[in-house]
Amino acid sequence: MEKISSNEAFKKALSSLSLAKQRQVGARFISNVLDLTEGGCTKHAQLIAEKSDITAEELENAYHAVRSVYVATNPRSGFSELDYGKQAAHFVAEACMVCLAPVHGEYRTLHLAEKVAGYCHMARICSSIQHEGEYPRFLDAEEALKKEMDEEFQIFNEFLEND
Repeated sequence: MEKISSNEAFKKALSSLSLAKQRQVGARFISNVLDLTEGGCTKHAQLIAEKSDITAEELENAYHAVRSVYVATNPRSGFSELDYGKQAAHFVAEACMVCLAPVHGEYRTLHLAEKVAGYCHMARICSSIQHEGEYPRFLDAEEALKKEMDEEFQIFNEFLEND
C-alpha cells in the first residue's frame, strides 16, 4: 500500500477502516499524546481502546472512567485564567471518550479515528501555548501541530503495514 503523506489521503484511508480498526489506530494516536496528561485512567482507557477483542462492558467501563478525567479537566474559568496544560489533558480525555464511545446504528462511513486525531491535534496545540506575560503566546502552535500530524501519518503507516 502507498504511504500516507497528505491529510486528504489520511482521512480517506481512516474512513475506509472498520470500527474496530479505527478504535485501534485511534488508540495509537492517543498514545502519542499521553505525555500531556498525568492520569493513569487515561492510559488505561487508551490500552482498552487498542485491544482487538474489546467487549462492550470494557468499552463502557473505560468510557465512564475517562469521562471523570474529562470533567475534572474541563476549563471553568474565563479566558485570562485558562490553563492550557489542563486544557491539553482535557482534549486527551475527550479523544479517549470518542475512541471508546459506543456507536449505534449502521453507518456507511465512520470518522471515529479522524475525530480522535483532531482531539490529539488540539491537545498538542494547547500544550505548546506559552503562558508567560499578559497574553498567551501561540508561536510554537503551528510547529507542534505539524509534528503531531507527521507522527500520526507515521503511526498510521506502521499500523497499515502490520495489519
